[in-house]
Amino acid sequence: MISELTGKIVHKDDDACVVDVHGIGFRVDMSKRALAALPDVQNPVHLYTHLVVREDNWRLIGFLEVEERETFLDLIAVGGMGIKTALSVLGVLGVDGLEEAISQEQWQTIKDAPGVGAKLAQRILLELSGKWQNKPRRHSPNAGPSLPRSVKLDDVGEALMALGYSLEEAQAASRQTAAEGDLADRIREALRTLDRR
Repeated sequence: MISELTGKIVHKDDDACVVDVHGIGFRVDMSKRALAALPDVQNPVHLYTHLVVREDNWRLIGFLEVEERETFLDLIAVGGMGIKTALSVLGVLGVDGLEEAISQEQWQTIKDAPGVGAKLAQRILLELSGKWQNKPRRHSPNAGPSLPRSVKLDDVGEALMALGYSLEEAQAASRQTAAEGDLADRIREALRTLDRR
């Protein structure tokens, strides 16, 4: 099993790239989203891969993240789902978008991917919602940390967490900040409080 490749990109097209690994060129099928994120030709690249072995064809599928590979494997386990359609779903929605669609039970969003009809979209939703029931949700880098439903923060606390401070730090600093006044001034005051700690 080829699970990772490290080499130099020597070719890219709409569906795949070719990675030169010590003189051997590996053709790697990828989603359009992943292909768009690759560096330019002649630049180094590291890919996570999955080798699909069929009687008449071997295909190497590439991913930029381990999570994308795991999601692909979950997708192709859905009845009626092929490699091309799974890559289409990832190309349109990405891992985060698919997780959001599953959690919100929005099969219509999944149907936006080329090659996915209403019945297949509903099957994906049904099968993955069961499989992912206890799966920790990913968050986009700009989304900020998630809070337990029982925790409430004021605007200052939320701003501090968006800046990377922990929940405890944000709560402590916001408690020591004036409850009223200009938000920017209150945030600066909270930052000064954190700097003194």
